[in-house]
Amino acid sequence: MTEKDISDSRLIQLLQGEEDTARGALTMLYLRYAPRVRELAQCILHDSDEALDVAHDVFMAVWQHRSVLEGVVSPSAYLFRMTRNAVLNRLKHRRIVDDYASQPFDTISPYDPAATFSTREMAAMIRAAIAGMTPLRRKIFLMSRSRGMTYQQIAEAVGVSHKTVQYHIGIALKELRKVLSALMLFI
Repeated sequence: MTEKDISDSRLIQLLQGEEDTARGALTMLYLRYAPRVRELAQCILHDSDEALDVAHDVFMAVWQHRSVLEGVVSPSAYLFRMTRNAVLNRLKHRRIVDDYASQPFDTISPYDPAATFSTREMAAMIRAAIAGMTPLRRKIFLMSRSRGMTYQQIAEAVGVSHKTVQYHIGIALKELRKVLSALMLFI
């Protein structure tokens, strides 16, 4: 029996078995899904090292929680959710660091736990991708999509050329398509 012959559900069962068997199952699961996990994380975080860290964290968590995986029907969906959560946690951490770094020392207040990300998976990932854009690109994209402004109106408001607006919208849409295609790997 080859690696491809073992179903995802069988891998979950094997993960709960003896340690040697479980290690082999984790290796197979890793080989099967790590590239998808890394690609999804990379699309959102725009940092290949951080994406690799997310992949390692996700599979380390699978190993640590292997005894409670019996209810997992779809490893693909389970890994997608774990990746999404790990990426959102990293983005949250970035935001906290950026907030603290931008405040004078004497005005730093405790992090507001009410400011959390939405739990709607696709919307959260799209918002995260938009948040990961450069400030100018994000501003231009949101003026176009949220406010419905024309390229010429945006160019005048921001003080750039029509071609610059067109360029930034094109790149923003390309980044969002990458995120959506990475999400489709888990569906």
